[in-house]
Amino acid sequence: MGDPAGIGGELILKSLPRICRKTIPVIIGDHAVMEVQLYRLSGAAKPSPFKSFKEGQLGDAEFVDLGLIREDVEYGITRAQYGDASFRYITEALKYIFSGEVSALVTCPINKAAFSLAGVPFTGHTELLAHYGNVTDYVMMMANRVMRVSLATIHIPLKEVPVALSVEGVLKTITITHRALQTYFAIEKPRIKVSGLNPHAGEQGIMGSEERLIEEAISRARSIRIDAVGPFPADTLFHRRDCDAFIAMYHDQGLIPVKTLDFKHTVNITLGLPFIRTSPGHGTGFDIAGQWIADPSGFIEAYMVAEKMAASIK
Repeated sequence: MGDPAGIGGELILKSLPRICRKTIPVIIGDHAVMEVQLYRLSGAAKPSPFKSFKEGQLGDAEFVDLGLIREDVEYGITRAQYGDASFRYITEALKYIFSGEVSALVTCPINKAAFSLAGVPFTGHTELLAHYGNVTDYVMMMANRVMRVSLATIHIPLKEVPVALSVEGVLKTITITHRALQTYFAIEKPRIKVSGLNPHAGEQGIMGSEERLIEEAISRARSIRIDAVGPFPADTLFHRRDCDAFIAMYHDQGLIPVKTLDFKHTVNITLGLPFIRTSPGHGTGFDIAGQWIADPSGFIEAYMVAEKMAASIK
């Protein structure tokens, strides 16, 4: 359900008529929070009983109520209680993943500041899921219907990016992306284009030397028959969508083009985990939470991508 003070509950309820067609969603969160949202959706004189899910009013779905929040939620507010709740929703979901009772995990947005207030030792979903999935090699991919972008570095300050880049790290991003394109997207021979870090991809070392390690990573990828090319200047790379995926060196370099192109349908996919995980490519929507105006398109897309990925490995 994501952060209770955000738009997660609203997104789920608005999405149910669309996402219950092929699979059964298992919603993990708080009954009391969703009850208020269901009341707003139904327009009833009083909150409707949650049994409407089972009766098919909103489609078939199952609900796991953790009972962590029983009072009215203050939307758009950062609280330790909400950060702790969203963390526990995720860990509960992982129990179902690891037991094999569900096929994929679709997460609503969390608030990183609330995570911190609650003492959660992870900066976000990606790092948390990698920890519990017991993997160190993972990649954040943002994808929509016309573009996929994987990131060589994720949630770190911009000033730390040059130091964080390495031949091994860039190569890992390329290889994990290549494998995922084959496994989940039925692309037999993926073509991957890699961005440089500096303006003009370093201009032969005049504007930086990081491109040398990127070149080495690409060379090593090609030595194992991965069709990777680059590094290319980032300011001209993304306007030609003539590949199956791009590799960007840092967060905003890669996310600006993909989200600008099709924000509503952009999905966050964590590659390299021992399970499938997607989420909408936007945040908690604190500025509009509780107003019933959130667009569920991103969540619906995230769910449908997870369905397709799960179907590809059966």
